Amino acid sequence: MSEIFDIPGLKDLSDGELAVRAENVADHLEEHEAYRETNRPDCIPGPSQIREQAQEVKRTSQAARLDPSKEPENQAAREKVLQSIRFSCQYVVMYSTHANDPSLLDKVGVDKVQKIHRNPGVRVPDRPFKKFKVTHGQKSGSVKIYVNSWDGKGSVDVQICYGDPTQEDAWQPLKLSHYCHFTQEGLEPARRAYFRARLLNDAGVGPWTDPVELIII
Repeated sequence: MSEIFDIPGLKDLSDGELAVRAENVADHLEEHEAYRETNRPDCIPGPSQIREQAQEVKRTSQAARLDPSKEPENQAAREKVLQSIRFSCQYVVMYSTHANDPSLLDKVGVDKVQKIHRNPGVRVPDRPFKKFKVTHGQKSGSVKIYVNSWDGKGSVDVQICYGDPTQEDAWQPLKLSHYCHFTQEGLEPARRAYFRARLLNDAGVGPWTDPVELIII
């Protein structure tokens, strides 16, 4: 079965974000028509199972922070919940096809795969973000990045600067994401940094936001 939902994109999420996204998927599935069927196969994960696996990701993440030797257990928990989300999405695809109702694919809580094609009607984006926010993450050297949602599908390009933000050559690539909020880890703590973002789509590249300043902890 070809991939309709962007399951690989979930792998880029931090442990906390993945757990929250899994819980959100479980909320959507509880209300989904496909999961109202009483004869759903046992091999298809249900909302309660996905919630339990989300909690396991949180538990193993905390354990791995305290004891790095437990990182493989954390990775196994991540893979398990990702597999459950994948199987659930595939079940919804089959149910939607059987019911001849494509709208059911919009009620899962997982983004669809972005098809790469150039639409002549798509225009180069203006500055899209009424909100661009950078805050401290849960771990040392991590930050949380937020932008407002936008019309049409595109990518958020984020750059970081440890020097003078007015000097263009001081900026460095940081993250390319398809989501409105995400976490970036592995930054150098106890340093002042500046962040900026822009939107990319099929038509081109939008302008940068104003820099946001943050002292990384």
